[in-house]
Amino acid sequence: MYLRQLDITNFRGIKRLSIHFKPNMVLIGENAWGQSSLLSALSLVLNGSDRLYQFVEQDLHFSPQDTQDTQDTQDTQDTQDITLLFCFCEQKQREYRDKHALYRHLLIPHQDGLQRLYLRVSSEKQGDNLTTSYTFLNELGEVVADKNNQKIVQYLIKHYPVYRFRDARLNQAKMAYLPLSWQGDESLKHEFMAVGRLLQYYFLDRQHTADYDVDPTLLWEQLNSLCLRLRQDRSKYIQKQFIQFLSTLFLPQPKNPQAIRPIILFEDLGAHLHPRMVSIVWELSQYLPIQRITTTNSVELISQVNLPDVCRLVRYSDRTVAYRLRHGDMSKEDLRRLTFHIRHNRSLALFSKMWILVEGETEVWVLSELAKLLDINLSAEGIRIVEFAQAGLKPLIKYAKAMGIEWYVLTDGDEAGHKYANVVRELVDELTDSVSNRLTTLPRPDIEHFFYTEGFADVFIKLAHWQDHPHQPRPMRKIIQRAIQRTSKPDLAIALSNEMEKQGVSSIPLLFKRLFSKVLNLSRTQ
Repeated sequence: MYLRQLDITNFRGIKRLSIHFKPNMVLIGENAWGQSSLLSALSLVLNGSDRLYQFVEQDLHFSPQDTQDTQDTQDTQDTQDITLLFCFCEQKQREYRDKHALYRHLLIPHQDGLQRLYLRVSSEKQGDNLTTSYTFLNELGEVVADKNNQKIVQYLIKHYPVYRFRDARLNQAKMAYLPLSWQGDESLKHEFMAVGRLLQYYFLDRQHTADYDVDPTLLWEQLNSLCLRLRQDRSKYIQKQFIQFLSTLFLPQPKNPQAIRPIILFEDLGAHLHPRMVSIVWELSQYLPIQRITTTNSVELISQVNLPDVCRLVRYSDRTVAYRLRHGDMSKEDLRRLTFHIRHNRSLALFSKMWILVEGETEVWVLSELAKLLDINLSAEGIRIVEFAQAGLKPLIKYAKAMGIEWYVLTDGDEAGHKYANVVRELVDELTDSVSNRLTTLPRPDIEHFFYTEGFADVFIKLAHWQDHPHQPRPMRKIIQRAIQRTSKPDLAIALSNEMEKQGVSSIPLLFKRLFSKVLNLSRTQ
């Protein structure tokens, strides 16, 4: 059984959130968008002990309107009640048919053949008192009365504990149990001990690490060696030994380590590690057949994660939404192309709130320069310009919509550009959106021809070193081609930008001013 879903209402920084977990999930999102609140909900309730967590005043969610005076005190009271609904699910059909009689009667059948178990942890504020209750629900969402209720809750908490690694520190109470020796296979001793010592080195309180006599470089090499051995371990013997070793790190003398199904939380993984070390840690974690949830702002780490494993949290005024790719959202070929285009080459785009999708490199440079002239800080606004020619426009828009990333498309005015515009029309839901809110099509074949006809012909003539001939018209297409050949696309963009700066902001074509206005409005919805 594993933790499949968690629904949160009015807990700390989260007003409402429903999130589906996977065996390996990576969470991304801006600061104050709810990642820490989500991990706190998990680690406080599933704390691995006999102690049932009791909500305190600081756990209540307060939005700005909650602080305003209101005549309806009951409505204010309702908004303050905390509810955490945990859904555990079987990993295979009839997984608990012959065991765990303690809570077998609480398992609820599902149409997919995998039984569920629903645990609700809720609070109720009565005057100055905040009470916490742990209850199980049936298929109708009704409370199941059971005399062994607390015993069952404690069993779940102890068998599905959450271990939270955060801020380059680990809870010292857990670190106190790190073994100083390995009693198993002697050939694995050095690599396994390297794991323990690196945990000590990187996750102990900083004031103690100065006194820890260890050479981290040597330990990282031993960790890399362990990854190589695990990679070649067809029988999974080393993997089983490694899991046994790790169980002693988290649980001092566990009575039945095989029955424990921990959930590991890596918070801000990669924040304090070199990219090479991040790669080693991430590969090593892939050999752990346990549920893992990772939060990160590391471009290096994201570049190694499968796109379907990435979950993006977005906070709106009334809720927080967990966006991720779902089965069937994209074809295998589209996912392959998108993975190469975004994950390997443009991982930073995954952290953006807004994509401006353009056909090629020239548009990237020109729009970047225009934003500067208009005093728009694209990075600060969370806006990323992404060229779509290699990956295809449709997969990028589909992915942006699946991940809650706002998007806008700029296309050329040629035949290919009109085909791209039709893709936008196909993917826009006219009931809730409009094509004009998502698309700008240039009135010229491409962006170079557009600027040439918008009063910037002299820039191209100068870059092309063009010499006029008496009584002959200037061949626009030839001049543009020669200008591109004699310089580079970045230099062309800078030359156009310099000319617009010289002439003043009023010289920037109205088409692009309107484009950026729409883009900013879309990006600020989050």
